[in-house]
Amino acid sequence: MESNLRSIGHYSAAEVARLAGVPARRIGQWARRSIIRASAGQNPNAYSYADAGEAIVVHYLVEQGKKPREIRMAVELLRDKHGDWPLSAAPLAHDGALLLMWDKPHDRWISVDRPAHEVMEQTLINLTEIAEALGRGGWVSIDSPREHVEVDPERHSGTPVVRGRRLPTSLVAGIAAGEEGRETLREDYGLSDAEIDDAVGYEADVAKLVAA
Repeated sequence: MESNLRSIGHYSAAEVARLAGVPARRIGQWARRSIIRASAGQNPNAYSYADAGEAIVVHYLVEQGKKPREIRMAVELLRDKHGDWPLSAAPLAHDGALLLMWDKPHDRWISVDRPAHEVMEQTLINLTEIAEALGRGGWVSIDSPREHVEVDPERHSGTPVVRGRRLPTSLVAGIAAGEEGRETLREDYGLSDAEIDDAVGYEADVAKLVAA
């Protein structure tokens, strides 16, 4: 995640939830536990583009069996050195059990969960890549990448849009659901069938996750 993007964007908990692939109540819980930040404002909480990226990484760690308290402890350990968004900024990886940090002076991976515990390099998931899924549409893009979906905090307020256009995927999906909707999207908006399919599929996947 580019450093100049970290402090921009203004998302509600519901909007971050769509990007992170979790119910909105989960975002509020993570913020209250200081696992993620609401760096764009409080009362009500407002989140930046980087906060949404952190939420995607937290979702991944939870899926791998990490408990919220374990993630919070890791975040607290990392923030002093790596700033307000350590899950995106720190050189982190995950091996399916331990959260790992690259120890550059000693050229090795060590465990964040068990300080100073060296870990043999295995098949590691780079958590930077997980956070960078945000620009491709968020959590759902990890398993279902779509060429024509993007999230750019400087385009349409960071709403998921058809790539290169200021056209929200939610609007495309809504129009496509109507009678002759696809024809309208092709003729009036100039969208290709591939762009329509990606927007509709993306919105369907997001809806399933946030309703869980």
